[in-house]
Amino acid sequence: MPQTERLQASLPAITMRELTRLSEELGVDKSAVVQEALSLFAKAASEARKGARLAFLPPTPQGTVREFSTPLLTHMEQAAHLDPTDIVLPDGDFDKVTARLEAPAAPTPALRALARKRRRSQP
Repeated sequence: MPQTERLQASLPAITMRELTRLSEELGVDKSAVVQEALSLFAKAASEARKGARLAFLPPTPQGTVREFSTPLLTHMEQAAHLDPTDIVLPDGDFDKVTARLEAPAAPTPALRALARKRRRSQP
């Protein structure tokens, strides 16, 4: 049998009533409901980190897809779009980027003028 640990959580009364209702409706103890909720949230969080969203698909193609979000999921989804960790390029483009990094172009006259102006303004 897997090792178990105890968790004590403070929940608003309305949330506790919902937990009790679900537990009774499903015929399982409250721990099982919390485990299911945590599993669902872990999967949703994993997908949100990749920029995905959680949605409910209708039983028929004519139904409406409904998006579901929480503040934490929204934050993770937005963070995924702000700071991408991977840039994937086709091989040809990768080769071009690599070549330009190895042999950068000479600075333009505008860039040189900007550098001179910046040097003069520094104390």
